[in-house]
Amino acid sequence: MNKKWAAALVTGATDGIGCAVAHRLAGLVDTLLIHGRYPASLMELAASLAPANPGTTIIPLKADLASLTEVRYMINRVCGSLDRLDILVNNAATAGIYPRTLSADGHEMALQVNYLAPVMLTAGLFPLLTTPAHSRIVNVVCSPQRNVKLRWHDMSMEHRYHPVTAYAQSKLALTMHTAGLADILADSSCSAVSVDPGTADTKLHRRAFGWPAGPVAAAADCVLYAITASTGVKGSHFEQQLRTQPPTEHSSPHVQRHLDRITANMLNIHLPWVDMVYSPLAKTPAS
Repeated sequence: MNKKWAAALVTGATDGIGCAVAHRLAGLVDTLLIHGRYPASLMELAASLAPANPGTTIIPLKADLASLTEVRYMINRVCGSLDRLDILVNNAATAGIYPRTLSADGHEMALQVNYLAPVMLTAGLFPLLTTPAHSRIVNVVCSPQRNVKLRWHDMSMEHRYHPVTAYAQSKLALTMHTAGLADILADSSCSAVSVDPGTADTKLHRRAFGWPAGPVAAAADCVLYAITASTGVKGSHFEQQLRTQPPTEHSSPHVQRHLDRITANMLNIHLPWVDMVYSPLAKTPAS
């Protein structure tokens, strides 16, 4: 069978939506990189994927996104294994933790795992993502983000902390980041989309919310739809399988560049897509 892509990477692939997406992608790529926190879970997933997809090379990647050092290690390993990356699915996530918990890097845990780590991974893999004739970055987000506003001056939520708010804000930041990245990449070979696949009966959903949710398979189908949907239609966000325009406050270039500046400072890295913005932007009121 002819494969559709050369290489794809799915984070949080050992459970829930990520696992279902990995199973769907395995037959469509020459090389599938699967990320997880625990070696035993990664080996179990690789053992289930390999026999069913003999033409696909499976590469397990162990990393804890709560450690930026481990994210850097994963970036180095991917760059040492591939010369191109067609699909990056930033799916891994954690629920907000009570009491408020910081990563070893000093960031609120949900913010780091759900937002900062995916941005860092995208930045580190950017040269591989801009090599193929067509590539896509897919960031998995959630519906609770509609109920929060980004706390520009308190993104790690030192004040008025609530775990559900922390989770929702981290996903809102990822959606806003994706909208800005999509605009920058509009005329390039790489595209970026975010997708809210709907509520699914995952460990994260049960831990964070507890109310009934839909099947994981349906959510994974929505992520696959976001991976494969045409880029010819304006809009960088999917609500399940419906392409929508991001809210105005998400699509303002001034707000997007402000978020880039804050993020780059928190990660202490250069964001390579900023080099693609040629027009200097005035200071945003949000700053």
